[in-house]
Amino acid sequence: MVDGASSLLDAARWYLGRGYAPIPLPAGDKKPLIRGWNTLRLSEDDLPHHFNGTGNIGLLLGEPSGWLVDVDLDCDEAVELAGHYLPPTGAVTGRASRPGSHRWYICECSATVKHKDPATGAMIVELRSTGAQTVVGPSLHPGGEPYDPLEGEPARVPAGMLSACVKALADAVIERRGGPVSLPPARAPSDRPSPARTAHLVERRAEAYLDAMPPAISGQGGHGRAYAAATALVHGFELEPEAALRMLLER
Repeated sequence: MVDGASSLLDAARWYLGRGYAPIPLPAGDKKPLIRGWNTLRLSEDDLPHHFNGTGNIGLLLGEPSGWLVDVDLDCDEAVELAGHYLPPTGAVTGRASRPGSHRWYICECSATVKHKDPATGAMIVELRSTGAQTVVGPSLHPGGEPYDPLEGEPARVPAGMLSACVKALADAVIERRGGPVSLPPARAPSDRPSPARTAHLVERRAEAYLDAMPPAISGQGGHGRAYAAATALVHGFELEPEAALRMLLER
């Protein structure tokens, strides 16, 4: 990645070269002002026109950036618990006062989902995809802190699995705060799949999640990956511990 002394144009070119879609943001701001920013698709030749001085850089998420998605951890509890509920990834960013507050994945056909505290309405965690953007380094936060550049390799994960894990994380935060855990809306009996069919679909999604994970190798972060996988199976996919252990051993 270009260092902090390099120009915004160099950084924009670097992100574009990775397959991500950069967009210009005002200096010291997190929100784009350009009209139609969510449909903006800049080519290499377009970049000098948009990144020609001071300013920030955002990345379009989801389909425009090869299905790059951002799990934005909006509270201290979410940052603290993320490693227990979210799949491991090589791309984690933040800033000095909020390290590790963004976890990045490649997640095809994912959708933006927001989880708020039911008592206060404050955001807990947000899965950002198509139609959203996130500011990245070398941009500056409105408070003056530099953002980390997105340098690592985002892990590839299935959309259903990541959505389930993000929800499990939000529920864990709510439970820690002493609030009620959100439940899915009730479905009409005629629309409800059989328990056997539901269990089969959940197991298929869990298997796809494990297949997409990097191998857990002792001495190379394997223990952390195995633990994260186990917690995702039990909390994210709500498998019984015995079924989760069997799946881990088999795959």
